[in-house]
Amino acid sequence: MKIAVMADSTAYLPQDVINQYQIPIAPLSVAFDDGETFTENEHVSMPRFYEKMASSKTIPTTSQPAIGEWIQNYEQLRDKGYTDIIVINLSSGISGSYQSATQAGEMVEGVNVHTFDTRLAAMIEGSYVIYALQLVEQGHTPEEIIEALTEAREQTGAFLFVDDLKNLQKSGRITGAQAWVGTLLKMKPVLYFKEDGKIHPYEKVRTRKRALNALEENIFKRIENMEEVTVFVINGDKTDEGHNYLKHLKETYPNVNIQYSEFGPVIASHLGSGGLGLGYFPKKIEIN
Repeated sequence: MKIAVMADSTAYLPQDVINQYQIPIAPLSVAFDDGETFTENEHVSMPRFYEKMASSKTIPTTSQPAIGEWIQNYEQLRDKGYTDIIVINLSSGISGSYQSATQAGEMVEGVNVHTFDTRLAAMIEGSYVIYALQLVEQGHTPEEIIEALTEAREQTGAFLFVDDLKNLQKSGRITGAQAWVGTLLKMKPVLYFKEDGKIHPYEKVRTRKRALNALEENIFKRIENMEEVTVFVINGDKTDEGHNYLKHLKETYPNVNIQYSEFGPVIASHLGSGGLGLGYFPKKIEIN
C-alpha cells in the first residue's frame, strides 16, 4: 500500500511545504468579464489581482478544477505506484470542488480515491493536508486517516469579517444575509462557517477593531479547553494589519501555537478587499 495526499489550490499551502512533500495541487481559477483569468499557483500576483478586482465593474467568477484535471492527477499518481489517494477539498458549501474530485475518483481504475470535504477553506483546509501527511508517515491506513480527519473536523472552525457583503452576496456564497442587506451602512459584518460548510452571518460591529476583537473572543473561547490546537490568522490585502493582529495574539496568548497565512484569488474574490479570518485546527501545525 502506498498513499498519496493531494488537495485543491484553496488550501493555500506554503510552496515549500508543497515542494517538500511533492503534493499534487488541482488549481481553481478566477475570471473577470474582460476575459483575464487568474489561475491559483505559485506565480499568481495578489497585488495585481486586487488591483484588477478594484477596477472591475463586476464580481469575478470562480471555477473549480475540471474533472479532467482530477483524473489526470489520479492517473499520474497511480502510474507512480500509489494504491490510494487522500484528496482534501474546499468546503462543498461554497464550491463544487469536492463533488468534482469525488466524481473523477469514480472514473479512474487502478487506484483508490478517498475524498474529504473539509467544510472550510484556506489554511484550515491546508491543515488537513499536513495532518493527513503526518498520518501517512505514521503508517495509518486510508480508512484510519479519513476517520481521523473526520474527528478533527468536529473541532475546527473559522470566523471572518469583510468590509461589505457585496462580493459574498453576489456570488451566492453567504447564507441568511437577506435581513442585513441595506442596513449595514458602515457596519462590519462578522461571519462564520457553520457545520454545513456554508458562510453565515454572525454579528455586526461598527469598526474593524471591534471586528478583530469579535474574531479573537469567539475563537479563543472555543479553544480554551483544547490540549493541542493551532490558530491561524488568515489575511487578505491588509498586510500590515494582519501582521499587527498576529503580533497582538501571540503576545496575548503566548502558550497557543498561532500561525500566519494568506488567502489567494478564489477566496479573495468572495470576500473582497479588506477580508480577514481567524480559524483553528485541533493539532499542532507549523508553517511559519
